[in-house]
Amino acid sequence: MSISGLVLHVRSDRTDAVRAEVAALPGVEVHAETGDGRLVVTVDEADNARASETLSRFSTIDGVLNTSLVYNYFEQDSDEEEEVNESL
Repeated sequence: MSISGLVLHVRSDRTDAVRAEVAALPGVEVHAETGDGRLVVTVDEADNARASETLSRFSTIDGVLNTSLVYNYFEQDSDEEEEVNESL
């Protein structure tokens, strides 16, 4: 499990379009928006690899100027942990 909190800085004239595109991504939720073009979002994915892919996608959205990772929590799935321990 990977949970990340971010602030997206967006062009103020594209805020509505960016918010809609970001919110449509799987595992992404928009929690707040400021009047000066910032969106507070979380990304909830099964693992860090998927979360990283989602975070990278933000930079390809027209109107996103910058992304700031504020928080990341990662917990390895117990099945994955057992596989790693068995391979040692």
